[in-house]
Order: sequence, then structure tokens, then C-alpha cells
Amino acid sequence: MIIPRPRDLAVLGGSVAFSEDLVRHRPDPGLPEEGYRLTLNEGGIELASGGPAGAYYGRQTLRQLGERLPEGVIEDAPRFGWRGVMLDVARHFMPKAFILRLIDLIAELKLNVLHLHLTDDQGWRLEIRRYPRLTEVSGDHYTHEDIREIVAYAADRFVRIVPEIGLPGHVQAALAAYPELGNDPSETYEVWTKWGISEHTLNLEEETIAFFQHVLDEVCDLFPGEYVHVGGDECRNDEWERTPRAQERIRELGLPGAHACRAWITARMAEHLAKKDRKLVYWYEKPDGPPGATTMTWLDEESGELAALEGRDVVLAPHLRTYLDYPPEQEAGPFFPDRVLSLSNTYHFAPPSAPGIIGVQAQLWTEYMPTPADVERQAFPRLLAFAEVAWGSAGDYSDFLRRLDPHLTRLAAQGVSVGPLIP
Repeated sequence: MIIPRPRDLAVLGGSVAFSEDLVRHRPDPGLPEEGYRLTLNEGGIELASGGPAGAYYGRQTLRQLGERLPEGVIEDAPRFGWRGVMLDVARHFMPKAFILRLIDLIAELKLNVLHLHLTDDQGWRLEIRRYPRLTEVSGDHYTHEDIREIVAYAADRFVRIVPEIGLPGHVQAALAAYPELGNDPSETYEVWTKWGISEHTLNLEEETIAFFQHVLDEVCDLFPGEYVHVGGDECRNDEWERTPRAQERIRELGLPGAHACRAWITARMAEHLAKKDRKLVYWYEKPDGPPGATTMTWLDEESGELAALEGRDVVLAPHLRTYLDYPPEQEAGPFFPDRVLSLSNTYHFAPPSAPGIIGVQAQLWTEYMPTPADVERQAFPRLLAFAEVAWGSAGDYSDFLRRLDPHLTRLAAQGVSVGPLIP
């Protein structure tokens, strides 16, 4: 039983014994880079692929089919080039071993992006050698060596790592290390121990812009991928509105008001990343992002098409379809009563086909998930449903439920903590 289900499957009847030795591989430039075609008959197994990723996915399909393969032809390719999972390691640190395990799990589902939310008010989890206090005040973090291992491990499984360094809000952990980055350098900041949205933001000084440009330089050295995420969400204007120096800078910069500061800082980061041949990604809340930036729309399902109409590349992440930290059914707690994401709602997410929409992404925010086991229970089984949405083969929910049991059994045998099956 295959998850995600192939988009084009023709079964002829009969079966073929599976052995890696029987697989004959050949490139086929007529197939997409991530596409493959399996021809299974009494003569053996032929795997044609558009590129190395397609060959990898074809072999994943063979392994999922089991020891006896149905005779026939499977031709398959994903709908979206960005099929992502975001893991928040800032609120609760997740050990490197778990990151590697998660890469294995998502690669089995033909997902190809792991977005690491590395910084927030509650922690800074990436070693920056130029600014060592960033991790000294936050404790647990990933070293340069850890990141290089993670990136290489992911690349072997055709998973891209997208780092996120949040700014200009969600920065209280950075301010705890370097208070001069804030709007009141005389204030003593602490790494935040609450959830929610801190009012603290970066100041508007050139020295602060340079600080984060230096941070991004190290990030680009560690993460060779095309994309760097800089957050940009839930940024309050309060400090910029009430701080005399911030108001002075707003006038110097010719900005129309405090509401424009977030976009100004984000644009400066985009310009810097462009010089390094990188694309900036940000959480989309309103149409004020830098030209050419990739938007990640999370507030609702309508924002994706609106952002695409602005001429942007868009990754869809609407929270009521993709936030796997939400409970699968209504329950008392921090998400009560309206933030619920059932298995069915995950599976029935129908991304539009507007030009510019390059992918979809599921989120694992960890405010209420302190351990890897907690993350796994929230991820599964809903991530199995999301994988079919991302691949573009979701459609028959009853068939999906029928195919689900073998995968849940396989996950349990791997020691994965699986949450309850609530259709």
C-alpha cells in the first residue's frame, strides 16, 4: 500500500517478486526531475527517472509495495516542487538525532523540504561564531558541525533544509544576548519563558541591520540551499511608535510610519541575501513583502491566491489545514474551541492551481510539544494525509483510510510514537 498514492497507476494483474537486484534503472529526460516510471512484469522491474530524485522516489514506491509487486506500470511525479514540513526547535529544542530521524520519516513520504524554525523569543538554537552570546544565553543549540551533518544527511534523501532566523519580531532571545539590538538598550531582557507574542522588536539602526546581515552570512555558509526564511510575522509596532529614537529613524528613512518598519527591515535582508544568490522567504500577513520574495501564507486559505496575484512565489500553509500542533478533535486546552485539525480536514485540503503557487507545507510548532515523542504523536497519522495533498494524489478518502493501517503498523515497528487515529 503506497502513501502517497501514485497519480497514474495501471495494474495488469499478476505479480512480480521484489528484489533490489531485479531493478534496472535508466534515465529518461522526458520525465520530470522528480518523476519516475516503474514497469513491472515477468521480465523484471524497470525504473526510469527524470533525475536522481525520481529514481529515489521510485525505489521508495517499490519498498512500500512489499515483497510481491503488482504487474503493471506506475508513472508518477509530484504536483508541487515544495513539499515541506516545518519543525519549531526554538520553543523546545529537539536533539540532532531526532532531526535525522524526522528526515528519514518525511523522505519516506516523498516530502522534500524540512524548514527549521531556529530562533524565537524563547530560544536561539544556531551557533553564530561571530556572536557567541546568542547561544550562550539560550543553552541547547546546534553547532556548525551539527548543521553540516544534518544538511548532508538530508541531501542524501533529497530533502532540502530551509533555515529560519526570525526578525524583526520574535527576537527576545537575541535581545537577551545583545540588548543594544533593541529599542531600549538600557533595558535588561531575558529569554522569554511565556508563549504568545512579545512586544519587543529590533531597533532601526544600521548597526542592527549589519548584525543580522552578518548572521545571515554564517547561515548561508552552513545551508547551501536556495532559500532562507526570515520570519516577519506577528511583529508589533508598539516600541517603534513610542520610542523617540525609533520615531527619529522613521523620519530619517522617509517611512510613512511605524507600520512600515517591518517591511523596511525585511527588504534590507532580502537585498543582502540576493547578493549571495539566495531567496528570502517570509510569513505573509499583508502585501508588503520585498519584491521577489517567496511568501508563506498561513492566516487563511484565500491569502495564497492573493499573494500569487501579486506576482510572488507562494508556499501555502493555512493554519486550519496545516498546523499539526492543533489537536485532531476539539478538546480543552490552549487551542479551544476553534483551532482543530482533523485527519479528514488535512486530507481534504485542496490547494488551488494558481500560477506562482510552488508548494505546500505542514507546521509543527512546539510550544506544547516539549519532546520528540510529542512531536511524532502530533505529526502522525496526519502527516500521511498531508503527503498525499503535497504530492497531488489526494482524492479518495475512503481509499486512503484503507491504505493507512500498514503504514501505521510500519511506523510503530520503527518505534515512532503515533497519535490516535481519529478519522
